[in-house]
Amino acid sequence: MPQSQSTTSISRPRSSSVVRALPGVNVHPLSQAAAGQPAARRPVVRPVAAAHQSAAGRGDWLRFAPVQPLFRARAAQRLAVLAYHGVTDPRSFGAQLDRLRRLATPVSLSAVQRAVTERRPLPARSVLVTFDDADRSVLTHALPALNDRGIPAAAFVISELIGTEKPFWWHEADFLARHGGRARSLDCGHPSQLLPRLKAMADPDRRRSLQELRVSADRRPPRQEQLTPADLLALREGGVAIGNHTQGHPCLGRCDDATVRAEITGAHEALTRWLGEPPAAFAYPDGGHDPRAESVLQELGYRLGFLSDHRLGPRLPNHPLQISRLQVDSTTSTRRFDTILSGLEPAYRRWRGQAVA
Repeated sequence: MPQSQSTTSISRPRSSSVVRALPGVNVHPLSQAAAGQPAARRPVVRPVAAAHQSAAGRGDWLRFAPVQPLFRARAAQRLAVLAYHGVTDPRSFGAQLDRLRRLATPVSLSAVQRAVTERRPLPARSVLVTFDDADRSVLTHALPALNDRGIPAAAFVISELIGTEKPFWWHEADFLARHGGRARSLDCGHPSQLLPRLKAMADPDRRRSLQELRVSADRRPPRQEQLTPADLLALREGGVAIGNHTQGHPCLGRCDDATVRAEITGAHEALTRWLGEPPAAFAYPDGGHDPRAESVLQELGYRLGFLSDHRLGPRLPNHPLQISRLQVDSTTSTRRFDTILSGLEPAYRRWRGQAVA
């Protein structure tokens, strides 16, 4: 699901004010930082601005932190897989892609698969661009920008939405709750609390609650034009590989075994029919690994599986069906984009105990 990110900028802090301790950072020497070896003393970056600065603002100033070059050197030997949810700001997205061309080595999904098969690490500074849910902006905005720069990508689609005008279920639930919708299990007060409650439910309860919202709301949600099977072929022809993101995007950890299998195999069969070949890559809905899902993926012959844990991974993935990804948005500022690529912003968020999924 999409993650909203602000792009507020703040002034550059004085370097003497920003060094404290940040887990996973090695300061002396640089070679130790690049290798990720432990050090007795770990500096930390702390904001000099007021504590109420937004996460995006912190990401901007982190670009100037003394440890950013060390993180960047270490990231050169890691794989960065970027997880987008559509493109709402084409100009900013284009600037991010330009940054990738200058600072990184964009790679394709097939290159990652080949590295896993041949047991050969990807090139230094490798970056794979991916999209979850795959709304139409991937076709209308992302594809032209990617093609203009010769950057490959991958899109993970929700099969039951292909060829329809149905909204994503989380968008629908939010709309219904704001227009009088009620459900017995969702007496949660403000509509902003609705999605966390729904995601925490067992899948049958989520589906039942969503149906109760539909019946009780005084308005129907607006239609949302989704990708068609022909669009999927156009994306693939343009260098965007198509992967499996289940039939309906449930939280797999809240599903029983039969539902986990049905969600994966149903989408697999539909994609195979539309594309003329079986997909080889899967992205876990909500980014969390599920061992039952991995077992089904192995049975179906999947080569790659992607999380959304906001981490860098090794250039040769140790667990091909559990590859880490970094969450990013098309509106993310270039300064914050740099700290996400280096791994500094994700490390800072983990140190602060901030949720990433």
